[in-house]
Amino acid sequence: MNTTTRVKSNEEWKALIDEHEKSGLTQIKFCAQKNISPGKFGYYRSLLLIKDKPEIKAQSLFTPIQIKKPDAILADIRLILPNGFECYLPSNIAPAQIKQLIGVLLSC
Repeated sequence: MNTTTRVKSNEEWKALIDEHEKSGLTQIKFCAQKNISPGKFGYYRSLLLIKDKPEIKAQSLFTPIQIKKPDAILADIRLILPNGFECYLPSNIAPAQIKQLIGVLLSC
């Protein structure tokens, strides 16, 4: 593919993207009407959006987040067994410990 063909193709995609924005249709419905691949449409839309707006290219597309553990235990786990035994466990207890405890309590 030469540069002239690619530029023409990009111009055609740009025209389709502009037409979609004016149509008020979802991307899926628009692509179905135009008989084009939604994946390809989304690819060229994002590609041309970044090309037309250099400030977007400068920004990171991902925002880092930090997940913190809670400082305090939020709630207890209430366990009521078929044999009527009831107990409260801390919410930070390991699942393996719960399984072992239930086994022991059900044998009582």
